[in-house]
Amino acid sequence: METNIKGIYACGDCTGGLFQIAKAVYEGTKAGMEVIQYIRKERNKEEESKYE
Repeated sequence: METNIKGIYACGDCTGGLFQIAKAVYEGTKAGMEVIQYIRKERNKEEESKYE
């Protein structure tokens, strides 16, 4: 799909309009939150093992 710039083509997420942008933001936020949960669990495991 050629863009409005001659010789420049686009495909995938960047061609889906506003819905694609919103979905990408949502999925990035969700992934970030899951990473935070994982790190917190791992930290808690480390803290608990110090006292065993």
